[in-house]
Amino acid sequence: MGARLALGLALLLITYMALTPLPDLLQQSVNDKLGHGLVFALLSFLSHAAWPRRAFGWRHGLPLLAYGIALECLQYFVPGRYFSYLDMLADASGIAAYLLASRLLLSLRLGNTQDSKHY
Repeated sequence: MGARLALGLALLLITYMALTPLPDLLQQSVNDKLGHGLVFALLSFLSHAAWPRRAFGWRHGLPLLAYGIALECLQYFVPGRYFSYLDMLADASGIAAYLLASRLLLSLRLGNTQDSKHY
């Protein structure tokens, strides 16, 4: 339940930050595309933690990507913001990075479990 609450709060905060007319502090101090990737990797982690019985895959990633696309479309109408295909690519990259990291960690964990059975 806590992970779902954290995911909901993160989505609210990110939506607010993305749709405010003034650039946020994060954009002023961090590369914008790197920020998008990190935020969507974090959202991927929270989504996976919120529904941990499913392996992270398209059922987690596709709604997050749709959320990122929706934010970009809405930013078109916000003064001082703009629609960016590169931001959507950065969002998708963050989701893909989490997907790869979660699969790698799972395979390492399974490998360690199988190795321990041989002793």
